[in-house]
Amino acid sequence: MNKKLITMLVTFCFMLLLAPVSVMAATPTNAPIVIDVGGANVENENYKITDTGINIRKRDVNYELTGTTDKQINFWGSNNPNEVDQAFYLKLNNLVCNGGFIVQNSPVKMVVEVPKDTNNKLKRISANDLTIYGSGVLNTEGFTVTQKTSYMDSALHVTDTTINVNVARNSAEWNGKCVISGNAVLTYTGNGTYAPLQLGVKNGDTTHSVLLEDNAKLICLQDDPETPSEYSVSGLESFGAPITLKDNSYLEAEAKSSTGKYAGFGIISSSPMKVLGNSKVVAKGYDAALSVDNDLEINGGAIKAISKKSNGIYANNLKIENAQIEAEGYYPALFGNNALSISNSTINATSTGDIAIFTRGNLSIENSKVDANAPQDKKGIKARKTTTINQSWITTTGDESYDSINDSVLFNGNDGKVIGNVTVIGEETVSSEKTLIISEGTTLTIPDKAKFTNNGTVVVNGTIINNGQITCTNHSGGKATCIQKAVCELCNQEYGDLLEHNYSTKWMNNEEIHWQECTVCHNHKDESKHIFDDDKDTVCNVCGYERMVNIKTPKIIKGQNSKWKKDSKIDFVFVSDADYSDFVSVSIDGKIIDSKNYVSKEGSTIITLKSDYLNTLSVGKHTISINSTTGSASTEFIIESNEVETPVKDDNKKNDSTSNNQATVNPTIKEETKTTVKAENKEEVKKVKTGDDENIIGVVLLLIGSLVVLTYIRKKKIE
Repeated sequence: MNKKLITMLVTFCFMLLLAPVSVMAATPTNAPIVIDVGGANVENENYKITDTGINIRKRDVNYELTGTTDKQINFWGSNNPNEVDQAFYLKLNNLVCNGGFIVQNSPVKMVVEVPKDTNNKLKRISANDLTIYGSGVLNTEGFTVTQKTSYMDSALHVTDTTINVNVARNSAEWNGKCVISGNAVLTYTGNGTYAPLQLGVKNGDTTHSVLLEDNAKLICLQDDPETPSEYSVSGLESFGAPITLKDNSYLEAEAKSSTGKYAGFGIISSSPMKVLGNSKVVAKGYDAALSVDNDLEINGGAIKAISKKSNGIYANNLKIENAQIEAEGYYPALFGNNALSISNSTINATSTGDIAIFTRGNLSIENSKVDANAPQDKKGIKARKTTTINQSWITTTGDESYDSINDSVLFNGNDGKVIGNVTVIGEETVSSEKTLIISEGTTLTIPDKAKFTNNGTVVVNGTIINNGQITCTNHSGGKATCIQKAVCELCNQEYGDLLEHNYSTKWMNNEEIHWQECTVCHNHKDESKHIFDDDKDTVCNVCGYERMVNIKTPKIIKGQNSKWKKDSKIDFVFVSDADYSDFVSVSIDGKIIDSKNYVSKEGSTIITLKSDYLNTLSVGKHTISINSTTGSASTEFIIESNEVETPVKDDNKKNDSTSNNQATVNPTIKEETKTTVKAENKEEVKKVKTGDDENIIGVVLLLIGSLVVLTYIRKKKIE
């Protein structure tokens, strides 16, 4: 067989597999039979138009309906089980039928095409097995799939079509297996008396189910939801039809306010419900917004459920995975009656009158972000049995703590703490009024592609590991200096301003200047030269710097080693070469004497010891010190007695030059002594008698004679 032919055949078979089974299974091949419903009365083998209605006579043929009529269009079914697969095939071409489609006798199958760019209006359409496809618009007051019979199952399949149903009375019904797919949008608007749509009405029928897939949408609204009803009026009621949403499908339902004892539910189901993929549910109620008296599984989907007077979401067993949940209610916003588990999800639950998240059974939270808001005196999260929290970010307005909480962040009000080693999931934010403490021994990790934003305060005493992205609008930690701004201990970015220099109060100096120095950058301030009182001052008046000054030690330049005789009326003068401005005092033999005992004057420093004072000193050597700020100039002086010593005659040893008494008996008055005796004492000296005048004269004569003889002898030698 030709390869190209085989390829074409395989492709065709594959296309057949992809095509809608309910449409392709028995699609007629005839050219459409076109009926102008507003035309004249006519009768033929295909249809009949009368004054009272229009009868469609054949199954498994194509009809195209167009035009406008107030008549009803009738379809006859069959009670023959062998004919259950026969169907009426209708194409609506901007049809306006104010009488609607009416099924006569027995249930029928109906396949309706609503072509693109057509806008059609029917008062009512119903069938036991109804298929609608095409991207056109169909407006109606009644859209129902009737209940199963003993020989024909109920079914509904809508693909791509936009159907607007303004329910005129009671409720519309879906029974059997119902599938809404493609880009179909079905909007039911109730009349304020009953729920706009009821699912699986026939009790005990296990064939009921509703599936929303692809991008399909089912919306159940009230015409005037705020005006109270006397009865409970819900948005969507499912009695025996499990509801499943998957892909990007969407379900929305709202209840009506009530003055009666019972309020309306947004969505209420006694059968299980699943919200999968990227599907979304929006429910608004006065009783529970979303109430499933069975298992509710949310995996990958999103739910927004808001109740005025009851629970946001209620289920017997509530399992949430990979989901986004926003629930509000007066009673627990999130209520798992028997059990509640949350994993890999983001939950925002707010209760105005009770616990925000509650279960009578066990509660587990894993890898999730949970925000639970409750009144001041209520817990945010509570389970009657066990509560287990792992790797989650929990924010609760209550003061509760949990025995089994590991590797998580727990905020009680505005105060948060890291417990163990926490890894941020997706995006986390610390709001402006909150404080998060990363205690010593704990770790907060921002993994790749995760984001952490701090608008509040984060105190880092533990460890931050950032492999993702950290943004701080309110930096914290770190310490600024005069040369570097503070570095945020969370995001490691510089922030704030430089500080002023931190100058030490201690003075720094060198040989020429002093200054105060910044302890951080060593910048100088108040730098100036040292200040001394004078050239001899060695210590700076400001910083205490001590300098070396070459100061000549003072010395006595007059009066050194001099003598003074007792009872002399002459003052004793000493001169130091120290500046008189430096003069301090006078010391004699190491003791400072009273200034009345001397006269001091300039030039350089002249000290005159008064004779009255000198007479008080003992005979012998003494030391005078003229004390100045530059030192002391010292010298010795001698105080002599005013008595002259009388020689002692020694007949036995007159000529013994080695006599021990020789010094004391020396009759000779030294020349030096003579020169120091004042004139007024000379007479007294003359009056002193030696006791042997004759011996003295003889000695003198002998000396003169000897001199004459020596002169003569010298002369002879010369001659």
